[in-house]
Amino acid sequence: MKAECGYILLDVGGTQIKCAVADQTGQLFQKGPVSFPALAKEESGIIFDNFAFLINEMKKMAGMSPIAGVSMAFPGPFDYVYGISLMKGLDKYDSIYGIPLVSQLKKRLDWLADIPFQFLHDVEAFAVGESWYGKAADKEKIICLCIGTGAGSAFVKAKRIQKEEKDGVPENGWLYNAPYRDGVIDDYLSVRGLTVLASEIYGSSISGKELYHRSRQGEEKALLTFQAFGDNLKDAMVPFLDRFKPDALVMGGQISKSFAFFGDGIRKECLDRNIEIFTEDDTSGLAMLGLFVSMKEGV
Repeated sequence: MKAECGYILLDVGGTQIKCAVADQTGQLFQKGPVSFPALAKEESGIIFDNFAFLINEMKKMAGMSPIAGVSMAFPGPFDYVYGISLMKGLDKYDSIYGIPLVSQLKKRLDWLADIPFQFLHDVEAFAVGESWYGKAADKEKIICLCIGTGAGSAFVKAKRIQKEEKDGVPENGWLYNAPYRDGVIDDYLSVRGLTVLASEIYGSSISGKELYHRSRQGEEKALLTFQAFGDNLKDAMVPFLDRFKPDALVMGGQISKSFAFFGDGIRKECLDRNIEIFTEDDTSGLAMLGLFVSMKEGV
């Protein structure tokens, strides 16, 4: 009987790296992803040693199952074809800028010699997972929007990521750099965009977490801040809804957990266009599944 293969999956963030191993059906070898410190501000040797350690730990978790591949999600900028981080001046992974990741890992782990690697944009990994396993899995066309440090996006059609600039899809499926008001969308649909609004309304900086708690208590200024944020979300997204005409808009990312306080405007616009709107709390779990599907199915 042929041994069950395992797929090692890493969702790489600036603070934490979430790791898992999936079998050939996408079932995880443990209940859910395991989190480890990213060590993203360390020198290059420590960062590569950490990646190697995590991959080796996942191999142990797979037990006797042979490893069929390693699939890793990274935020941009990143060369996803060759596995090279292009992050610089972002206070994470600066020291590994321009260094091919796979060769460094294979130097550290002999058993990786013939193991294939794959790299995905973290939001694209989430979008693939969403289109196969998420709330919008039965939808033909999906826009996924993750709001956190920036506005990450992916456009999906027939369970495949759309990157070509046509039929309402922006270049690469990324809308963060699309012009909006006095800048680009990323300036407004992000943690810093929310912080600017809070500063204007409160006269001082308030964190998104604090705004959430104050909104739950019904504090007027907090509710006004989120309402203004929701107005920006609605105005920025409507052109993409009208051009791409998705069947669903899926919201993820840290700020989306406060969707109840800023989502009324975009919800109404979606309702008017017969677009379903969903929020997903476990974006990392879906990203893991996206990494698995992308490697196994080649999507």
